[in-house]
Amino acid sequence: MRIGLDARYAFRSQRRGIGQYVAEILSGLARLDTDDTFVLYVDAQAETGSLALPEGRFQLRRLWAHNPMTFEEVALPLAASRDHLDLLHLTANYGPSFPPCPTLYTVHDLIEFLRDKIAPWQIDWRHHYGRAIRIHTLPRQARLSRGVIVPSEATKRDVCSVFGMVPSRVFTVPFGAPRVAPKPHAEARSRLRERGYEVPDRYLFAFAALDPRKNWRLAVDAFASVSPEFPGTELWLAGMEDTNAYPNDAPPWLKTFGYLPREDVTDLLQAAAAFVYPSLYEGFGFPLLEAMSLGVPVIASDIASIPELVGNAGVLVQPDQGGALADAMRKILLDNALRDDYARRGRARASTFRWDDTVRSHIEIYHRLGGSR
Repeated sequence: MRIGLDARYAFRSQRRGIGQYVAEILSGLARLDTDDTFVLYVDAQAETGSLALPEGRFQLRRLWAHNPMTFEEVALPLAASRDHLDLLHLTANYGPSFPPCPTLYTVHDLIEFLRDKIAPWQIDWRHHYGRAIRIHTLPRQARLSRGVIVPSEATKRDVCSVFGMVPSRVFTVPFGAPRVAPKPHAEARSRLRERGYEVPDRYLFAFAALDPRKNWRLAVDAFASVSPEFPGTELWLAGMEDTNAYPNDAPPWLKTFGYLPREDVTDLLQAAAAFVYPSLYEGFGFPLLEAMSLGVPVIASDIASIPELVGNAGVLVQPDQGGALADAMRKILLDNALRDDYARRGRARASTFRWDDTVRSHIEIYHRLGGSR
């Protein structure tokens, strides 16, 4: 077969969730699928040296488009038409309204469709315009495709409900856990101090963003209620676009950071007493799997895809219950044996999420849906 993929986000030196997913799929296809040919479509910003693939079976096409909408609606379908594909895999939650060949989508989450119910927030006009187009066109595109890949049963339910798709055309394929190498907490703290971080003896780690979906304010309020019981213990927040979003009179136990290098985030997770993730919605949850892989206890929401990932390997609380979140923090900080138990469970649970399994499922779906242009 001749299969095309939207590979833009894999060819970045700094990859987020979608980029990491596509990079892992491509690396796995290079090892596990020796029969098919893959045409990889990238944009003008692609850093082609950031991912090494064998030549011949993997053909790179750099398209002229500079913005996502032009890439998806104009440049990509024109290039796919010229390449005579058996199947075009749209990997990034969107694709062309008028594709020239059979399509397969990966829908990572439906936050743009559910945001107003989950966590409404103010967005700029460009984001609002792009979001409006996707909301009005993606359901039709998905229904006209050969099928949709989703990373969790929760996202499958959302896709079937919002897009009006029958369950048999939506394939649940859990993604693999991030590839990280656990190290002793003391070593992670030492590495962080060498890079200039003033690491306390004990802290909880969480992610933050201007987008209220991460629910970081609940984490702050919950920790405020338990902090007097644990002098010297801090709460660290990373990923906040505006580190001044919190008032100037922020408590001394709170540290906020903007976007950090991938290496720093991994060490910050590894050195933490626990990872706090009270998210209001997740299509999958790579940060949870990374923390579990590192043997860091997790405290997370009990909604959407999160229970599928965590199972009994972490503490799950309702994301609107600050008291329950505070109790979970208190238990983890007080009970070393409980913390060690969740660390062991987390490592065992994360080890069941394997990228090779994900790639084999993709190959099976390609062969089931491709052909008959």
